[in-house]
Amino acid sequence: MITVLDTPNPDTKKFSFDHDIVSSGTREIKKGEKSNIAFVDSLFGTSGVDLVFIDKNFISIKKSQNVDWNNLSPKILKILNNNIGSKFEKMSFEETEKFSDDISKRIEEVLTEKIRPAVAMDGGDIRLKSFSNGVAEVILQGACAGCPSSTVTLKHGVERMIKHYVPEVNSVEAVNLDE
Repeated sequence: MITVLDTPNPDTKKFSFDHDIVSSGTREIKKGEKSNIAFVDSLFGTSGVDLVFIDKNFISIKKSQNVDWNNLSPKILKILNNNIGSKFEKMSFEETEKFSDDISKRIEEVLTEKIRPAVAMDGGDIRLKSFSNGVAEVILQGACAGCPSSTVTLKHGVERMIKHYVPEVNSVEAVNLDE
């Protein structure tokens, strides 16, 4: 069964499954990128799908601004229902960033334990890209990418929490806010 949920980003919906579809990692694919995942290629074959984000038990899909969800959602649901059933073999994605310095590890720990679960509830993810000179650069994925409220959430929620637990952090900046 698939539940369709609104996210804070009006151009993104979260398609939540009653079973896990990913055993480890996450993956974000933008239109035009090679996915090597058949159902993702089918989704991009549907006019209006711009981004697909795959997590443990959900897929967030960002649509083009000029496309209506009432027309697009049934097409997406058909593709997902035809490709991801209870016998679907779970996907596994390699985690890309591994940090060796203590501060980055502590930032990742805060993201993993305190922030990522809340962000996933809204259909997104946040990843540490780098830490240097007091600035933590993060990548927003899924529903968070391009969300109108992401700047406020980043500065008033994410940055405040990371600075509380990792005092060496002076600022948190999203490196993909304009995408």
